[in-house]
Amino acid sequence: MSVKLSLAGRRRGTEHLFSPPEGPLPWLRRISEWFETQHGELIESTHLGTGPLGAPMLRLRLHPAAGEVAFLATSGAQVSVSAETSAVGPGYHLFLCDTLKDLGEALDLVWAGGRSTAKPGDPTGYFHTGDAGPVDVHMLASLQEAVGQVLRMRRLGESGFALSMRFGHTFEYPGALLTPLGPRDARWLMDVYADPRRGIDVFPWWTPGIHASTRLNRARCRLWTDVVWRTPLLEDERRLLRDVARLLEQAWREDPTLPYPWREWQEVLGFLGVGGTLAEEVHRRASAAAGGPPVGYRRGEVQVALPEGWEIRIPGSLAEAHLQDGTWVARDHRRSVRFVPLGDGGADSLTPTFVERRAMDLEHHGERVSGRASLRVGPGECRLTALCTSGRRRALCVVSFDDPDEQDWALGTWRSLDHAAAA
Repeated sequence: MSVKLSLAGRRRGTEHLFSPPEGPLPWLRRISEWFETQHGELIESTHLGTGPLGAPMLRLRLHPAAGEVAFLATSGAQVSVSAETSAVGPGYHLFLCDTLKDLGEALDLVWAGGRSTAKPGDPTGYFHTGDAGPVDVHMLASLQEAVGQVLRMRRLGESGFALSMRFGHTFEYPGALLTPLGPRDARWLMDVYADPRRGIDVFPWWTPGIHASTRLNRARCRLWTDVVWRTPLLEDERRLLRDVARLLEQAWREDPTLPYPWREWQEVLGFLGVGGTLAEEVHRRASAAAGGPPVGYRRGEVQVALPEGWEIRIPGSLAEAHLQDGTWVARDHRRSVRFVPLGDGGADSLTPTFVERRAMDLEHHGERVSGRASLRVGPGECRLTALCTSGRRRALCVVSFDDPDEQDWALGTWRSLDHAAAA
């Protein structure tokens, strides 16, 4: 029972024929610009494209643990908004509702439903009534239901559960349940199912407002799910590390008593090459911090969802990119993995030649995927080239590496290829 906003609005005055509305795309651009101006520091990503039946759609992500807020413009006069808020917490729900009301005031938008009674558009009722009391109740009920489902599946022998984690990556990390704020054990599951208030720590944004704990938890979500633990290769990685460092510093200066991830903060500053008084203080705190497993799912292996239903397991430290020709690439300073489904744009230039196919003397037959590969190991260049098949699907995987001793890793990466649709 997730908590989901589903709202509809109309531009004021567009019911008159003599006042034609602007087109849907310019309207959505104005909505995007308003968010950038009012809440630019909270925007994780923004995308203007198409939604159901080809209608223009704006998708915004306002928190690293949140799903996208989707604005669908059915015309230049009408817009619908949908967003799930239970992954982040009551503070986020209140913020988003208040922000949408401010958007309505700024862009002359009238939301359907009155303020006197709760409407289906907000199951908590807050958007229409202004009463924040029921929001906590709905969030805790959603958490209790999710934990109950996990407990039932665990009793059936299942494992590998995640709560509120974004699609695309499955982290191989110990724990009964992975969350954006770290793993939870079986004891936590049972305690929360008995009393969901004992699970408040799983919500990144519990209390209303933007304050030190809000910023700290945004940083912690990124440390757990997004940061790759090495010197940045790409500008996007460097920008992410700078943002994490900024959030931690802002939170600390506002409230230095919170439980900061000092060791990981020190790593981030080291990757950025940042020194000075603050770095010295972080180093001092990190040296005195308690031990235990470090924060960061991407320190281990990651199962990545690839185009056309394929999946692959790679080290979490590899930087990933989807290229315009359909190729997916993951790499670090000494290794790279390239994948492209055959028949997609760009595949022809990567398809092995006749001579290369004759050299494919390695075979692999998995439960759903079979393949043949050639492995070439030489000074300065090591490369595995594989053709993979799953039913009628075919794909090419090329693994390159500098160190000949890593050929077992290259073979394991190729053999980890799977195809979910074939299951």
